[in-house]
Amino acid sequence: MESRSRFWKGVLVGALVTAFAGLLIVGMSAGIFLVGRSVIQDQIQVQSGSPAGAEEGAVDWGQVEAKSRRIQTIIQRYFLFEKDGKNMEEFIYKGLMAGLDDPYSVYYTQEEFTDLMEETTGEYCGIGAMVSKNMVTGMISIAKVFKGTPADEAGLRVGDIFYQVDDLEVTTDLDLDILVKQHVKGEEGTSVHLKMFRPSVEDYVEMDVVRRQIEVPTVEYSMKEEAYGYISISQFDDVTTEQFIAAVEDLEEQGMKGLLIDLRGNPGGVLDTAVAMIDYMLPDDLPRYADEEGRALIVSTADKDEQGEKYYCQDGHSVDIPVVVLVDGNSASASEVFAGALRDYDRAKLVGTTTFGKGIVQTLLPLGDGSAVKLTTAHYYSPSGFDLHGIGLEPDVEIAYEVSHDQEKEAATGKDAAEASDGKGGASTPGKEKEAETTAPEEGAGTSAPGDGSGTSISGGTDSEGEASDSSRAGDGAGAKTEPSGSQGGQESPEEDDVPDNQLEKGLEVLKEMVRS
Repeated sequence: MESRSRFWKGVLVGALVTAFAGLLIVGMSAGIFLVGRSVIQDQIQVQSGSPAGAEEGAVDWGQVEAKSRRIQTIIQRYFLFEKDGKNMEEFIYKGLMAGLDDPYSVYYTQEEFTDLMEETTGEYCGIGAMVSKNMVTGMISIAKVFKGTPADEAGLRVGDIFYQVDDLEVTTDLDLDILVKQHVKGEEGTSVHLKMFRPSVEDYVEMDVVRRQIEVPTVEYSMKEEAYGYISISQFDDVTTEQFIAAVEDLEEQGMKGLLIDLRGNPGGVLDTAVAMIDYMLPDDLPRYADEEGRALIVSTADKDEQGEKYYCQDGHSVDIPVVVLVDGNSASASEVFAGALRDYDRAKLVGTTTFGKGIVQTLLPLGDGSAVKLTTAHYYSPSGFDLHGIGLEPDVEIAYEVSHDQEKEAATGKDAAEASDGKGGASTPGKEKEAETTAPEEGAGTSAPGDGSGTSISGGTDSEGEASDSSRAGDGAGAKTEPSGSQGGQESPEEDDVPDNQLEKGLEVLKEMVRS
């Protein structure tokens, strides 16, 4: 127990501290897809041989072929066990992508790509949690647990780290989408056995979670102190724009004087959704970063040839009241697009901690045989031209989230609840503990949406992205009118009205001052 505790302390202190400095996603992330999660449908023709006039740094395919044949000869002569030729071939392609040293550029086998792009139907369900991947350490953890879901009932907690799902040991190189779509989600009524490491008690917990259809709104809102609207956005999904507008309109009818938007723990999502929501908030004719037609710029992208797209305000609507946006180290991708655009035009102040810093776009490229690659293809920039990748957005008012003593006690009792849920303890010794990998900070995402590549919703319903950090669709219609708080990466997030939330309190304080001035 003591050695295991020391191991996890070392991993979590050394890795998660770095993550909270702004390099963590998930994430759940997964992340998400660039501007709009559109998938490039052009079929890529795979050609053999070395390309003529290969650029500097290109692979020497003649050398690769010769060396591969030599290794194959050695395997045939000396390898003790039966080999799987198809599996060996697939890992050659995976290794080629891994050699790019970019955690978001990966190769998908035909089976993986099919699962990735599959629209979840009624027979495939989730457990009611959002998952993110720390792209620094490779660890996958719970970013948010939705109330009243199987995950909540089984005792899962924010910050729980995946160690094993059924018979699958969750290693740091496991793709977030593959874990969620192939192992966590499944047929309604079936159960998935989870073994999680819980940092708050420095021990393992195990539980059986029964999958079922779950609808969780991406937008939740309430009125604070009769005049200050509060809207929490868990991810930017296809339905989020409609839910967000409905929430704003309802709060305006109630006499809202200022708006607090909570993006803490939001890994991103569909870029088109973030663009539409920014367009709804901003006047079309803001001159500071306007084009020749006078339209206000929302976000722009640029590839290695400086080619890309620009998105402008054009809906004729704006929300003309003071706005504060709550952010933290898990606010990524589309969340950063939203927060960055509002601040660039002096339409909002940011309160919290530095955001994740995902400013790159990934594109899915089918290879014509059922397999595909996901490749980082572009940067995206805020209206002012700021490249936040690897840096993040620094808040105007910095305040770290403080975990109360009551929340620490709740985390410990949560462990007991998890053990009681299936009669299993959480102290069994793992077969082999994995060292955390330190990879370059970055995030995931699908094409074209800078969505965050790190957070993934496993709530069932329809997958909105089918990509890393893919946020699954979490319900339709208007947002729920409740009192939520954004999830905090790696720590318990306030869930009840009587649980103190110092970041939320500071955000309200800043908002009140803006309204008075």
